[in-house]
Amino acid sequence: MEKIKPHLTEIVIFLAVISLLSWGTYSRNKLWGDKIGFWIDCVKKSPHKGRPYVNLGLAYIESGQYDKALEATQKGIDLDPKFGGAYYNLSIIYQKMGDLNQAIAMAKKSLEIDPDLEMAYYSLGGIYFENGRYEESEEAYKKFLKIFPYFPEAHNLLAIVYAAQKKFDKAVTEFEWEIKVNPYHTLAHLNLGQIYWYEFKNRQKALVHLKTALMLDPLLPNRAEIRRLVHALEGLP
Repeated sequence: MEKIKPHLTEIVIFLAVISLLSWGTYSRNKLWGDKIGFWIDCVKKSPHKGRPYVNLGLAYIESGQYDKALEATQKGIDLDPKFGGAYYNLSIIYQKMGDLNQAIAMAKKSLEIDPDLEMAYYSLGGIYFENGRYEESEEAYKKFLKIFPYFPEAHNLLAIVYAAQKKFDKAVTEFEWEIKVNPYHTLAHLNLGQIYWYEFKNRQKALVHLKTALMLDPLLPNRAEIRRLVHALEGLP
């Protein structure tokens, strides 16, 4: 039987692209325009306060205007250098702009100023992963999950980090955790099915998760190949 083994990281990228495309609707564009206009007005009324600039920067982030987001957020920091959330927003901006080292530095800075800004750990996990620094990504996600063990998607992302390091036993544990949090997480089921078969040769568990993934999502990546794998596994003694 020919192996069909999509890379786990490619599946994650597919999910991210779909998520970004889902934002590109007219109604959201209109909403972003309204939010930007609102915060521009706030900035005009309170030009010496940092928060309106930071909120304007966030609105620009949401609209994909990262140069303007950087300018507005930096202005907010100039006015209020101890605003931890502003540095967190900067980390997001730098990540979007492809400057991963600056993104990491700003996320760390946000935690130095505000240790309670736990979402920075979640962001750091993604930035480290994107930068190929898997052990640091692992530690960041683990710190976040220690505080928010039921946060949607976090266990799935940690599982991907483990899989990238070929720590498949730990990846299985985290994918199973994600399914406890969200039983309808298609890609967690898909990744589990592939790991159970290709790494552990557990046909029964592989079939359960692969079939569940096929049932949950008619737009599953490589759907035809996954169906062929399911049929092949069903034909084994």
